[in-house]
Amino acid sequence: METLTVREAVPSDTPEILSVAEAGWEETYGDILAEETISTALDEWYDEAETREAIEHDAVGYFVAERDGSVVGYLSGSVRDDSIGHLGAIYVAPDQWGEGIGTALLQQFEQWCADRDCPEIRLHVLSDNAIGQSFYRSHGYESVESEQTELFGEEVSQQLFHGTVE
Repeated sequence: METLTVREAVPSDTPEILSVAEAGWEETYGDILAEETISTALDEWYDEAETREAIEHDAVGYFVAERDGSVVGYLSGSVRDDSIGHLGAIYVAPDQWGEGIGTALLQQFEQWCADRDCPEIRLHVLSDNAIGQSFYRSHGYESVESEQTELFGEEVSQQLFHGTVE
């Protein structure tokens, strides 16, 4: 098995990022969210042109994990004016789960935040996403707040997680 490489995303990674996103959403949320909600989220949040634009934006940390020449995971996030890192998305191809890819991506983002003098990271995880919550807890993140929100017409509960950057 070839070594895992985590690097900054480039626009040509977009098709593989979108493929990982779709597979990740289907596997993660298939039993949690309505099919229509998943479809709308993918259409709205994973537009090809907007994904390319985000990859090229200086204020966005966009990273991919690559193995055997293929993108097997990605992460995107930013550091806003409040000097807090906001992790927007992290997904790994479901057939690659449990192989340390998510951890490698998260560590890359934490380093990216540290390089920008950002002492903490926040992110939201759906309350029913036990896999996601377990992942973040295992990396020292804590759930600090629960809130109800609407996701494309579907009422959901989500947890706000907080972690510190060393």
